[in-house]
Amino acid sequence: MNEAAVAEWKSETTTRERIKAIITRTTEPTPASEIAEKARASKPVVRDELNELTELGLVEKIDGGQGALYKRNDQMYIYQQVLKLHDEYSEDELIGTLQELKQTVQDIRTKYNVESPAELAQELDPDDQDGWDDHTTWQTAQKNLYLAKAAISFYDAQKVVA
Repeated sequence: MNEAAVAEWKSETTTRERIKAIITRTTEPTPASEIAEKARASKPVVRDELNELTELGLVEKIDGGQGALYKRNDQMYIYQQVLKLHDEYSEDELIGTLQELKQTVQDIRTKYNVESPAELAQELDPDDQDGWDDHTTWQTAQKNLYLAKAAISFYDAQKVVA
């Protein structure tokens, strides 16, 4: 980030918001010092916040041998994404989205006569930009399919417990 962007980010967010923004994108075990640097926050404040987020289950704390390492709790992250979809979209909207995503995947499968994004990647030439765009679209659609299915399942679960 350039310094002007950093200054604007710091002026528009709290230290806690910056730490949460960084840890949400942290998928590999990372020392608190690195998170502090990225969040533009002091190490003690970051450690305190990470410990609190760990207690809440949002962050995983891992013994790194020479100190604690932190990463987002992927299960909680997925859960939050599913709840967000559930809150923002009706069951019918999610079902419509599911149908569109399945059609997108089927169209790409048929276009390239392959069964998976990995198989497509093996078939593509390095300079086939349209193919690589389709590969990315397929991967994104696949991820969104799983989340949409889970959000629909929440509607089903609500019917059972109601």
